[in-house]
Amino acid sequence: MTMKEQLRIALLCCATSLFIFSVRSGHLHAQAVKGSLLGTVTDASGAVVPGASVTITEVNTNVTRSTVTNESGNYVFGDLDRGVYRVEFQLAGFKKAIREKADVLVNVDTRVDMRLEAGDITQSVEVVDSVPLLQTDRADVGRQIETKQLQDMPLAFNRNFQSLVNLVPGATRAHREHSEFFNSQDSLATEVNGQSRYANNVQLEGIDNNHRTGLLQVLIPPIEALSSVDVTTSNYEAELGRAGGAVINATLRSGSNDLHGSVYQYNRVSALAARNVFAASKAHTVYNQFGFTLGGPIVKNKTFFFGDYQGVRDRRGDVTRTSIPTMDFRNGDFSSALGLPAPQIIYDPRTGNADGTGRQPFLGNIIPPDRISPVAKRILSLVPAPTLSGFTNNFERATVRVKDTESFDVKVDHQISNSDSFFVRYSFERPKVFDPGLYGIYGGPKGDGFAGTGINRTQAGGFNYTHILDPRFITEFRLGFSRYNNVADNQDTGSKIANELGIPGVNLVRFTSGMPYFNIDGLSNPLVGYSPSLPWIRAETNVDLVSNWTRILHNHTVKWGADIRNNKDDLLQTQTYSPRGRFYFRPGPTALNGGGASGFANAFASFLLDQPNEYGRDLPGTFPTVRQKTLFTYVQDKWAVTQKLTLNIGLRHEIYFAPTPMFPGGFSNYNPVTNSLELAGIGKIPSNMGRQTNYNNFAPRFGVAYRVSEKTVVRAGYGISIDPSFPDDKYAFNFPVKQNNAFNAVNSFSAAGAMAGGFAAPLVAAIPADGVITNAPINQEYLYIPLNLKEAYLQSWNLAVQRALPANFTIEVAYVGNHAVGVLTRQNINSGLIPGAGAAGQPLNQLFGRKAVTNRWMRTDSNYNGLQAKFDRRFSNGFLVTTAYTFGKAINFTDSNGGLFIPAIPSLNRGRAGYDRTHTFVQSYIYELPFGSKKRWLQSGIGRWILGDWQVNGIFSAYSGQPLDIRISGASVNAPGNSNRPDLVGTPRLLGGIGPGKKWLDVSAFAPPAPGTYGTAPRNILSGPPFVNLDFSAFRKFRVTERVGGEFRFESFNFTNTPHFDRPGGTNGTTLGNADFGEVTTALSDQRQIQFGLKILF
Repeated sequence: MTMKEQLRIALLCCATSLFIFSVRSGHLHAQAVKGSLLGTVTDASGAVVPGASVTITEVNTNVTRSTVTNESGNYVFGDLDRGVYRVEFQLAGFKKAIREKADVLVNVDTRVDMRLEAGDITQSVEVVDSVPLLQTDRADVGRQIETKQLQDMPLAFNRNFQSLVNLVPGATRAHREHSEFFNSQDSLATEVNGQSRYANNVQLEGIDNNHRTGLLQVLIPPIEALSSVDVTTSNYEAELGRAGGAVINATLRSGSNDLHGSVYQYNRVSALAARNVFAASKAHTVYNQFGFTLGGPIVKNKTFFFGDYQGVRDRRGDVTRTSIPTMDFRNGDFSSALGLPAPQIIYDPRTGNADGTGRQPFLGNIIPPDRISPVAKRILSLVPAPTLSGFTNNFERATVRVKDTESFDVKVDHQISNSDSFFVRYSFERPKVFDPGLYGIYGGPKGDGFAGTGINRTQAGGFNYTHILDPRFITEFRLGFSRYNNVADNQDTGSKIANELGIPGVNLVRFTSGMPYFNIDGLSNPLVGYSPSLPWIRAETNVDLVSNWTRILHNHTVKWGADIRNNKDDLLQTQTYSPRGRFYFRPGPTALNGGGASGFANAFASFLLDQPNEYGRDLPGTFPTVRQKTLFTYVQDKWAVTQKLTLNIGLRHEIYFAPTPMFPGGFSNYNPVTNSLELAGIGKIPSNMGRQTNYNNFAPRFGVAYRVSEKTVVRAGYGISIDPSFPDDKYAFNFPVKQNNAFNAVNSFSAAGAMAGGFAAPLVAAIPADGVITNAPINQEYLYIPLNLKEAYLQSWNLAVQRALPANFTIEVAYVGNHAVGVLTRQNINSGLIPGAGAAGQPLNQLFGRKAVTNRWMRTDSNYNGLQAKFDRRFSNGFLVTTAYTFGKAINFTDSNGGLFIPAIPSLNRGRAGYDRTHTFVQSYIYELPFGSKKRWLQSGIGRWILGDWQVNGIFSAYSGQPLDIRISGASVNAPGNSNRPDLVGTPRLLGGIGPGKKWLDVSAFAPPAPGTYGTAPRNILSGPPFVNLDFSAFRKFRVTERVGGEFRFESFNFTNTPHFDRPGGTNGTTLGNADFGEVTTALSDQRQIQFGLKILF
């Protein structure tokens, strides 16, 4: 069956469903990008009132809709735009009732029940009680971020709305990932309910806003442009999917009948900032964010517009402290390494045996000058001398990253009639970045060598059309697109410095120009050089087509629909070894097999002697491309069984058609059984390489909500969701799509070659007519895509109790759990299976003479259990508070779908997720001080001028420390492709020391394992320092005229300047054998920042 036939069948099913349901009648509910308003009408005795007329009016646009209550007294308005509504109830024999200020939020069922009083219909009763705040009609878990929070909260990360996901229980603290070039839009990541950051689905007004791999969000709208943000974290309704973590939907503001707008400017400078606790100085920083918004009527009550512009001029200084080789080390003098707690002896690789046994140490631990490689000497001439003492964190330098960003949005809403409406949106964003290397054009150990220039041009748009066939039958159509174009170059692009260093065969063309990457275990990397990801050219286009239908069936809400997505991703990038080459220097070549401890000193000695344990170079053979289509369909029913009990039942189906390349031969899949490469679309090899599409991705959803009383609701849910995370840009880009020339040593104690030997000329690929390259080149790193590879699925469940409290407070306590099955994890199937055997233990080396890494995607699982609580008060009478607390634990095999640390024995990789936080507590507040005009106190006089019209806002966060992995060099296990952990020889405990020479943990609990064995220490056995933070702001509001006002804003991020210490060793764990083993020597670069802002509103 062809893809076109499959799509036709799916669309036919939707059309058939439309016919079946359209001949019946029922009850509407919330949409994923819109909201609903529903309720029950009763009389004074509590009996239901059928046939009552219910009319709603959006107060800002005067758009109205009407319906009547059914035989059960129920009514519902679905597919409502975000807004504030007036609700009117009328029936002969009863007084007219009016409920004002019913706030309808996106993806929320807002309940407005009404009790009618007997009387003349000409009489009216205005109900002023606030709308109940309980979630009474659905079982999903999450939070709505209100407009007030978006506009007034002090938002770190350059006022990015994604930082407010921190307010949701189950979410880790939002953090920025990736380089300044790839993530120039400053997309933030968070892990929710124990799931990888890749498992989230971020939408912009219901339109897909994700990169294909889930790494980033394509477009980040300015906070001034947003109306609301909806975050659902568990048991989503069937309309939502393509996620295992959170589904996040941001909605832009719309115009109204009144002309409104704002002009704003925010400024931040280093003079008002604190310095990093470990830095000796502050780096120059200037941040300016400015822009405007404007919205209003084009035709009153009919057509409305909204637009915004934002510019950013960001000069962010960064003080980088790194570990570089001491001058003694550079001259070959390692005598000081003998004084380490575990002395590191440098052995001569020219002595002894090939497996590292029988070696003799250098006299005095000093390498003779004539043995030091000329290439190493030239490289070291580019590395500045240490600025501080010690082996670690001994060099400090400030750099300034320059970024200029322009962005804008335009949105038009039009009410064609009471039955038809649409909106259309266009968005644009373009950041330009220059981030210098720590050593200028020589790159260096800052941000893993990401230094150079980049530009990212993003365009996105959406069209949403709603048609009301009758009050009980609504259809919605959405069409969206995004286009992401990103180009980046290393800072020394165009140079031929590799030739000057004496490394031949590197700088062939412009794409391969510049400095290679030199990686030395235990030091900051690269020693010099640039990230292997640079340079790149990326162009990604997403098209999203959605059709939803909702039909009333008595007390049932039945909704069904389809979502078709088409992705085109073109990426010219190498990543693994870089087009300029990458050399790895490890302890083994200068260590003794079976001897004492080895570490960073041995690794640097390997560099001086030009003894790389592994090296390689990547070259593109063509421009890699990916084309993929997905089809999502669903049906769901919300059944109001009684006035108290609501059931939610749904079924979702997701199809991820196997990707194809743009051109024949654009994919190359490795076959580890035959040692061959199969080229997509050539000969009998299909364009999808024969990979099977999984048609069994069915995801049922069940939920129940029971109103115990008007103030108490109990909810429970169970559901399955599909997690398609495939965070690998390489896919099947093996030889000859890319040449990944890898050279690996025969064991952990030998060299794979030499820098002085450089690289041979690129291979010339002969493409066979049948599309199969037999006897695949052995020195290439390959990725094997199993043809039966399936998407992961997540079983999730929750039980929640919510209670309304006096003064508009609510409290909710929930148990949330999940179990993921088939989480894709990268495994090197050519890792050594026999400890101590070196390359002889590599299975593909035995079969085909292959020592290079050969990855495949294997399926693992994960688990999460959490107690989650909320204590909230929606904004009223000048006060808002939200509280999110989580006590949970997440277990997995790898973080963010990464590679196994010890691929030979997968079970050794299972442990606490690297992003797990046992306790998280986040509280936000907005408080208008009770002084000034129309306030309780000081309504006039000098007191009003001094204390009046102030508002304070804040976000307080407290997190347990992140898991800490204890590691050791993998040289002693001598099983290529595997890393290692030490033996656990005592009780692991935290000592709490901060700073160089002070131990965070009891290092005596760990010891090197015996040669040829894996250590007994479990993964992520301890935790790093906790995180406590307060972001605070204060506003002074003022009036210019009756229609024009303003706000002077003071904002401070990390207001208390609390140091946020990193884990020992950072994200990669702390390594036994390094000079700073078990020490906290770095802190996050989020010391106190002060920002001033001025905002004019009209």
